[in-house]
Amino acid sequence: MANFDLDSTIEELALSVESLPMRSKAALFGACAEALVPLLDEVERRTSGKWTFPTARIALDLVSGFIEGGPSRGDHRELRQRILAAGPNGHELDSPWSTYAQDALICVDAALVAASALGDRDFKPIWIQYVINPLVVSLDVQGYDVESSPGPVGGNEFQVQLDRAVTFLHSAAARLSLQEIDLVTYRELVEEAEVIRPTVLG
Repeated sequence: MANFDLDSTIEELALSVESLPMRSKAALFGACAEALVPLLDEVERRTSGKWTFPTARIALDLVSGFIEGGPSRGDHRELRQRILAAGPNGHELDSPWSTYAQDALICVDAALVAASALGDRDFKPIWIQYVINPLVVSLDVQGYDVESSPGPVGGNEFQVQLDRAVTFLHSAAARLSLQEIDLVTYRELVEEAEVIRPTVLG
């Protein structure tokens, strides 16, 4: 069985996302963002509130409304700027927490773009890399180099975590390409998306 190739996997995932309707793109990225929100909560806790992320919740509520059947509204440029400016940079907060925060916020932003009036123009499927990156970074911190020492599916405990995340993303994209998205489906996606969240909380 071939070893895991991160770049090829991201390209495949981006292709599977590209053909989805905008509401399904919003659902996929919204679910993944919801799964990563606990990382934002942990950054807030670890920094005693130096960084807070209220705009993430505002954006995800807008996304949820769009998924439920509401119309896309505006381009959300100001809110997007506030979301992306909210996270700490690497020189402000030690890795991996700065990376976790930035990746989570990019996922929030991607969901919001998909739910916006300019989604068809501005959405980039390659943003799927930020969905998988927190787990990749977490495994790297634990000593598993995804780029240079990947194993076959089920090869070790770290590869199993990565395989689960990738399998979820592929299956979610396939499912969203075949069915109308509704609130029940979205809630199921949010629950299933927990496999993308690094096991760094406890």
